[in-house]
Amino acid sequence: MVGSATFDYSGESAIVTGSTKGIGRGIAEALADAGANVAVNARTASDVDETVAELDAKYDGTFVAVPGDISDPTAIETIVETAVDTFDEVDLLVNNAAVWPREESLIDASLEEWETAVNVNVRSQFYLSKLVAEHMLEHDVRGNVINITSQTGDRRSGPRGLYGVSNTAVNGLTWRMAYDYALEGIRVNAISTDATRSYQLRYEAELVADDDSDRTADDVLDEWGDQRPIGRLGRPDDIGDAVLYLASDAASYVVGTVLRVSGGGNLQGG
Repeated sequence: MVGSATFDYSGESAIVTGSTKGIGRGIAEALADAGANVAVNARTASDVDETVAELDAKYDGTFVAVPGDISDPTAIETIVETAVDTFDEVDLLVNNAAVWPREESLIDASLEEWETAVNVNVRSQFYLSKLVAEHMLEHDVRGNVINITSQTGDRRSGPRGLYGVSNTAVNGLTWRMAYDYALEGIRVNAISTDATRSYQLRYEAELVADDDSDRTADDVLDEWGDQRPIGRLGRPDDIGDAVLYLASDAASYVVGTVLRVSGGGNLQGG
């Protein structure tokens, strides 16, 4: 590896949705390690409180619990209001929280599954971004919004149809928001992930292992990693590093980009 990078986010404040486990936790940890204040979000208040306590014990920033179901616009409003009241200023929003619908075919998918996927994975990103951008404009903050999406959003076929459709929408939302927000001095970008070691991916691996007594969930995860061009699964800190880059002055001319942090998985077929 050539070169190394360090980031200083001292005094900066971020909201990270879905940040008690997996990728979201990795993003929160990366920001906290760089000195940022972080508003931690998930649906379960006890998980949020536990994460805040763990960050408090390890890092010097200010950490606040903002539990709430982001499929609910009222909860989104409370999340933003609490973060602003705590930090006075929010400099970064990371729209990470998402659901993985389990339908096998869009023929079989229900309207309820569609609405859940779109409300959590797309509408929440729009509304959170809108409210945070309004705050930034009011307080003259030249901040950042980063949307987490997935390589499934690039696919025209394959499994996870609803999840893929929602991520295709996130890509489009990112491009449209990026233009409008850039006119106001706010940068919007996205990070597209592939298979990343997380609570959700382990759950998927456990389902596969349950059907095959010769393999454990760890065996399945290792096999999935071996299938990636770079030879391993992603780690939450890989996504955290990408957030640190995109929100930093090193990326001050990067606008409307979908940064693919996928170990080459985005180059493979569906």
